[in-house]
Amino acid sequence: MNFVLDDLVVLLTTGLIPFLRISAMLLAAPLVSLQVVNVRIRLALAFLLTVFFFDQITIPVINPLSVPWFILIALELMIGIFLALILQIVNAAIVVAGQSMSMSMGLGMAQTIDPNAGQVPVIASFLVVLSTLIFLSLGGHLFLIELLLQSFAAIPIGGGSIDFSSSIWNLTIWSSMAFLGGVLIALPITLLMMLINLCIGVVTRAAPALNIFAVGFPAMLIAGLILIVLFMANIGSRIQWLWLEAFDVAQNLWVIHNG
Repeated sequence: MNFVLDDLVVLLTTGLIPFLRISAMLLAAPLVSLQVVNVRIRLALAFLLTVFFFDQITIPVINPLSVPWFILIALELMIGIFLALILQIVNAAIVVAGQSMSMSMGLGMAQTIDPNAGQVPVIASFLVVLSTLIFLSLGGHLFLIELLLQSFAAIPIGGGSIDFSSSIWNLTIWSSMAFLGGVLIALPITLLMMLINLCIGVVTRAAPALNIFAVGFPAMLIAGLILIVLFMANIGSRIQWLWLEAFDVAQNLWVIHNG
């Protein structure tokens, strides 16, 4: 009886280590971090993935409740959160693009509650939905599983030394894409809306009796919606490029020193 109980304790303590990396990533990763996917579903999915991965990874036997065991747990949580954070930066870029486009169209005050991004402009909410669909069309949900498997191969549990300073620096460089990606998505529409705004200003200057609020705001709104439709293919391709770049960065984030 004691033999079976000891084996069960070892199994639980060793299985907890990969479970923490998987659950930390799933709690913050795109798609599965939506509010419609509650915490119980995420934990159940993390448990299933842990069962599937358990025979494919090497887990060292460490005395539970010891200092190395707690350090290993902290490292596993950090690895999972970092992997999810890389992908979440794409959603941040989408929100920045939507805010820029909304402000140029005069819809900056039109806010909506997005389950994933919080209170954002309506254009940003639409782009987040479009980004989620593109993520699924690229097989992003399958890439999450593949990324977890690759992380266990590149960063074995308790094996290899991670250069966290270089890895954090790589993550910091990639985080600039939250602004650069947003600008690249919104730039064509923002520039054209600026030209339209300039034309409306010239017309208002030529005809002072014309009410700018009665004419300018509807014109900017209609022109903005038309431009979004015309540039939808460009917006979609740019979002797809962002996801592919995020996948590549996530695969090559860690700087490992084996020894």
